[in-house]
Amino acid sequence: MNCKNISIATVLLLVAACSAGTDGVASEPKAYADMTFEERALFMNDVVLPHMKETFTAFDPKLANMSCETCHGEGVSTGSYAMPSRQVPRLPASEEEFLEYVKDPEHGRWSQFMMDKVWPEMASLLKVKMFDPQTQVDGFSCHNCHKVEGEH
Repeated sequence: MNCKNISIATVLLLVAACSAGTDGVASEPKAYADMTFEERALFMNDVVLPHMKETFTAFDPKLANMSCETCHGEGVSTGSYAMPSRQVPRLPASEEEFLEYVKDPEHGRWSQFMMDKVWPEMASLLKVKMFDPQTQVDGFSCHNCHKVEGEH
């Protein structure tokens, strides 16, 4: 399924159909984990992509041409992509290496943006809890999108 061919109207109809309870009253929208592959594709294209494109473009206007391929790579056209993606930059494999990594001003700037904006917004959009080593060890983290150095 090509993400560019999915219409917003289709998603709105899907959301309306999926969100109505048996009594006809709208219920909480589905969490990403509870969606079918087709629902996920529609949701990513019509909700996540426009929202994150706006977020990324506000941070760096050079990302105004952001598309499904920006994060998911060439596998989008064939449906063969997987997350975490090889398309996005790899992160250092250890906390010590990460602390060195963010000393570079550009890496630091991007890391702060990702932690302050992208991470919480993506967790919210997907309706998942954010990773917290104290309370939510299986929550959404950097590693849902980024591979680390040395990882295949």
